[in-house]
Amino acid sequence: MWLLAIAGLLAEAGYLVLNRLQDLQRFVVEYIAVTFAISLFYLFACWLVERKPQGSATIVVLGGLAFRLTQATLYPSLTDDPHRYRWEGKLQAAGGNPYVERPENPRWAHLRDKTWERVNRKDLPTVYGPLLEWCFRALYPVVTWWTDDERTQVRLFKAPFQLFDLATAALLARWRPAALVVYFWSPLVVVEFWGSGHTDSVLLFFLVGAVWAAGAGRWSLAYGTLWMATLVKFWPAFLFPLFWRLGGRARLAAAWTPLAALIAWPYWRGLPELKSMLAGFLGGWTNNASLFHAIYAAAGRDFEQAKPIVTALLLAVVTVVIWRSRDLVDGVRRVTVTLLALSANCFPWYLTWFLPFRPSAALLLWTTLAPLSYHILIGYAATGAWQETPFYLWLEYVPVYAMLLAGLWTRGSRRAA
Repeated sequence: MWLLAIAGLLAEAGYLVLNRLQDLQRFVVEYIAVTFAISLFYLFACWLVERKPQGSATIVVLGGLAFRLTQATLYPSLTDDPHRYRWEGKLQAAGGNPYVERPENPRWAHLRDKTWERVNRKDLPTVYGPLLEWCFRALYPVVTWWTDDERTQVRLFKAPFQLFDLATAALLARWRPAALVVYFWSPLVVVEFWGSGHTDSVLLFFLVGAVWAAGAGRWSLAYGTLWMATLVKFWPAFLFPLFWRLGGRARLAAAWTPLAALIAWPYWRGLPELKSMLAGFLGGWTNNASLFHAIYAAAGRDFEQAKPIVTALLLAVVTVVIWRSRDLVDGVRRVTVTLLALSANCFPWYLTWFLPFRPSAALLLWTTLAPLSYHILIGYAATGAWQETPFYLWLEYVPVYAMLLAGLWTRGSRRAA
């Protein structure tokens, strides 16, 4: 597999360039260009391993580890999220509830420090699940014990989520070793989890664990881990009917309810705020959306009109997917992609959600084009305005949807023949 080794070395050269750039927000054009180059080697590697998986495991593991170590020390510059994680941990240490309190509230002005400017959405409470809030709560005293430097504390907030990424890869290696390259070599996974420190690695660990446990017939564990995934990001709640339909045993899901309630209990007062925040992801603000823009236009560019349409479409499509699914992995992928396609917000790291679940070539293409959405940082750095350019949305989504439709046409033609 010398071709695979060469692809890995060339990809690692790209990650070294990103490491040298350091501030990826400042060099966002270079970031997009280098990531595209890395993505070519990634897609080539996926093709090679698909053709001949034998003997590739060692190269895949060593390459994936090398990519991650190269990105591990980067300060999160493409995103402000780790600054928000730390602030919410600090807020809880001071006795605040992140589901109720907003960073801009003068009551918490004493929590502001030199990372304050990077805390995002100061006008809104949290959108993270209670399991993540417990993580932030536990992490904050650890990082403050480790160092007094606030920026170093932000960097340290990446570490647990990097470990969850490795744990997810270990689960995949046991469950579907031939498909490990799709996840472990994905530039989106490497940059978003190891460079930016996003928490979606926790979601994926529990989601992959749930599907793996269900496939092994361990349905109590499957429902327990699906509950944990839901307490990380909420949207996996859509998957419960799929699990019930294909595996039954709904009573096993109910048996985990007391533990889920116990985890969420400290934050229950923020439920009304949380409902309004989650509604925003189905219409309230937009970022890198695709089909939502068509719905929004049909609703007269009125978010309040668009929300019920998107919600109804989402529920209808998810219901059809669940009803027609015969395979849990395919069902999870289809529900996830439906949610991403209809959502008003589709941040690049959200696309990692479907990578462990047999993504098609079109979906892999989507993950490689997603860095185009960071074009928004160019104008943001210059003017402070968060304004998307439609040209880049077309550049990202037209090839993906064209490839998806071509795939559907091909499969339909084969069935007809």
